[in-house]
Amino acid sequence: MRIESLHYFLEVARIGSFSLAARQLYVSQQGLSKAVQSLEKELGTALFERTGKRIRLTEAGFDLVPLATACVEDYAALEKTMRKHAEASRSCETIKLTAMPFVAGLFTLMRDSLDKYDLRNVILAEKSMPEILEDIADPTQSPETAAMVVVPDAALGRIAESRAAAYVPLFRSSIVLVGTKALLSPRKRCYTIEEVAGLPIAYYNEPVLESILKSMFVRHPFENVIMHASNLSMINEYIESGRAVTFSDAFSAYLSAGAEDALYLPIRHAATFTVGFLYSSVEQVDAATLAYIDRFKACIEETCSPYLAKHPLVDARPRPEGEHPASGATQS
Repeated sequence: MRIESLHYFLEVARIGSFSLAARQLYVSQQGLSKAVQSLEKELGTALFERTGKRIRLTEAGFDLVPLATACVEDYAALEKTMRKHAEASRSCETIKLTAMPFVAGLFTLMRDSLDKYDLRNVILAEKSMPEILEDIADPTQSPETAAMVVVPDAALGRIAESRAAAYVPLFRSSIVLVGTKALLSPRKRCYTIEEVAGLPIAYYNEPVLESILKSMFVRHPFENVIMHASNLSMINEYIESGRAVTFSDAFSAYLSAGAEDALYLPIRHAATFTVGFLYSSVEQVDAATLAYIDRFKACIEETCSPYLAKHPLVDARPRPEGEHPASGATQS
């Protein structure tokens, strides 16, 4: 019996709807239904009575709720206790990292998960991609040995083929639209690039974001930029007051699910990119940094598995001539 199946069951029981529970869990309704059906088959009894679109717990389902809750809570306690022992056995050495400004906020958005995996004990410096590549070319000039970077899909192949740099992808994302009901309709499944270009826009002045947006809106330039600056508090003020929209990414939207008032809506044909760690493959990287990268990747895989299932990584490694990539391949 998988703990994930019990978690899915409890969410359906709490909400009373497979479709709403799937949306809350960020999984497909088909996958959620299949997991619950497998649980019912394993237990040998129905857990829900289904009448059209309405569902309700069976007697067995009612009995399972407190038992499943206890199992899920015990499993969480087990993980927490064992992780403490694992953390105690690891070095307390502070890791020095660089990060492009566009992704540095990940350390805040994922604060609880990173604390859980002992990943917040870092000294972080923000640098641009050219500066990071300079450090990799001559690592003796920089105390940081690894960097968290954004790699647009078009550049992923070059990074994968580079002999000077090693790249560990964490997740794939895309640009999304952020705003309130004052300017955006939650009923729209997505906005077109042309529709977005006509909205009042306030967005962060950051080189990689600038480059991504420029490629996205090359045919439909912004018509009404009311703020383009590095002052995030003022940008947020414009957004919260309903005077403008801004941009984020699908992964940040996933982490921010349930945020009050803010709407995160997809953009049709939005630019996509990968976030990961980049470091020199020529100079020796210290073992503590490599272990940190492994733990960070494990943290993403374990805490964000529903997101990763919907947004698989792209395998950009060079292949022998005549070999074709498998559908939905994931780069390791």
